[in-house]
Amino acid sequence: MPIFEYRCTKCGARFEALVSSSAALAACETCGSKQVEKQLSTFSAGMTSPTSPCAEAGCGRAGTGCGGGCPIN
Repeated sequence: MPIFEYRCTKCGARFEALVSSSAALAACETCGSKQVEKQLSTFSAGMTSPTSPCAEAGCGRAGTGCGGGCPIN
């Protein structure tokens, strides 16, 4: 089941919910209202090569500008 992000139009709370179909709407976790709007959500994925300088330095954030003495920044 996919996870969707919602915003309640009644109380303004934002939450995520597992729903069985894209047509189904969840109830607000804060106030219980069914007056919710699906929000546009994005995701991020990445990976660090085990031989990258950041992997060797232990920060695991290759190319993200991690700072803190990172050997590739």
